[in-house]
Order: sequence, then C-alpha cells, then structure tokens
Amino acid sequence: MAQKGQKIYLMVVSESPGMQKKDWLSQMPELRIIADLEPVFIFDQPSVNITPEVWLKLAREIHQRLDSAGGFVILHGVDNLLFTSSALSFLLQNLTKPIVFTGTQFGSLQSRRVEMRANLINASQTTHFNFTEVCLMFGNRLLRANQARQSLEKSLNVFTAPLNAVLGRIDFSIRIFDKLALNNKGKTKLFDQLSDQVEIIRITPVLNLKILAKRLVDREGIIVNAKYYQELPRDLMFLFEKITPDLPVVIWTNRIQALPIAPKNIILINNLTWETTVTKFMWAVGQSTNAQKVKELMLKDVAGEIIEN
Repeated sequence: MAQKGQKIYLMVVSESPGMQKKDWLSQMPELRIIADLEPVFIFDQPSVNITPEVWLKLAREIHQRLDSAGGFVILHGVDNLLFTSSALSFLLQNLTKPIVFTGTQFGSLQSRRVEMRANLINASQTTHFNFTEVCLMFGNRLLRANQARQSLEKSLNVFTAPLNAVLGRIDFSIRIFDKLALNNKGKTKLFDQLSDQVEIIRITPVLNLKILAKRLVDREGIIVNAKYYQELPRDLMFLFEKITPDLPVVIWTNRIQALPIAPKNIILINNLTWETTVTKFMWAVGQSTNAQKVKELMLKDVAGEIIEN
C-alpha cells in the first residue's frame, strides 16, 4: 500500500498512442491528483518487439526503486503483455509492493486515448490498496497476471482469469478482495537469470524430428505445446528419452492428465497458462540446468500461478 511521501512509478514499457515522451505527465494532469507519479521509460517500441532482455531490465529497474515506491504501474501494449507480466512474477518474488500492468487495446486513436486514461487512473488508484503481487488492470477487473488469459469477448475487459484470480473489481468504487491476494512478508528477492536457450515445439503431423534433433544440440530445455492432443507422438517421446535425456522437457496440455510411461526428464503441465508456462520454464532453467531441480520448480507454486481445477 502506498504511504504518504512515497512515489508511484509509472514504468513505460511500450509506445503510447498520442503521448509525447518529453512531457508525458503534463498531458494527463488528472494522474497527479491521484498520486505522486514519476515516469520511467524502459522501452519505446511497440510491445510486439519486447524480448526477455526487456523483462530483465524492467525487473531490475523496479527492484532498484522498491524502498522509495508505494507501488508500480506498468504501461504495456496488449501484444506480449501476458508474457511480460508472468515473467515479472517469477523475477520479483515475495513482493511487498503492488505491480499493476495496464494499457489499451487496438482501435481508433481517440478511443485508445480515452481507454488508456481510464485504465491508467484505475491502475494508479489500485496501488493505494493492500495487495502485493503482479496484476493486470483492464476494464473493471484486477486480475492475477500469471493466471490471466486473453478474453474471447469484445469488451474493455481484455483479459480474463479464474474466479480465485480476480483480485478486485471496479463498480462505483474500487474493491480489493483481500482474501484472494497473496500475503507476502519479508524482503523482495530479485531473480535476474533467465534462459533463452529453450526450444518451443508445436506438435503437427509435419514435424520433422531429424531437423528438430539438430536444433536441440545447444538447448537447455524444451517446451512442447500439446494443447489439443490426447496423446504424444511415439517418435517424439523416443527423441526425448534417447537423444535429449538430460534436458528438462515440459509438455503443456489441456487434455493429457498423466503419462504412465514417460522419461524422467518429462514435466507434465496442465495447470498453468501457456504464457506462464513459457516464462516460468525460462526462469526455472535460469536457476538450474538439472532436470530434476527444474521439475521441482515447475511443479511448485512459486508466485500464485497454479490454477486450481
């Protein structure tokens, strides 16, 4: 919760519609009424160009300002937002300050300006409440970032999440659901190691395993997107067991509940979003290249990311 004299840092992680960097806050004077806001410019390109290096820079910049901050608002385009916000929940653990992502979706320049102003005002106000995790504020809902998904409905609520990951709602005023928010204590820990030597595989009938085996030579881990598959190809499992037995392999799936016979390096994940699976795996492999240790980290609830069925 923001205390008197503490700043709310406005971390700008992608270009903003109609806003000029040189005098950013003067173009939105109403934000000054809500809090003592200070902009910090991290990345000035469209969010589709964001890479893991930007995640690490953002985490370090936030960590440096924790003592003087009441909270952080992250302005971020919709593209790649779920990856960035999920990554931040693993890079900054045991948070003691709220981190709220917001932004605007696509549309006319005028509608995006109006939407961005509303979302920024709501996000800035939520930093005054008592919660300490990475969240998204779009429309009228505050969501736990690492359980959020893109919404299929056309509305101001760009993202959706399970009920126990909806941490607040805006009706006539902002309500924070304290019982659902994480209760962190102690000092925030910065993890600034991510592995980008991870191969992402999407199962298709034309997957060339010979070419794939060559690509895996210098990799530190593998993620398989098997979202709609009920079984895994026999040759693919053979590759993981015989060609890459020392590499941790994540199988992300909605339908496979168990693999009765599987190599020890296989990690079955069906309770995380896709974006959270990717970012958590990059974080876990950044901590250890030991397949068993990575498996333990992936199955552990590190930052409230595991979705209860």
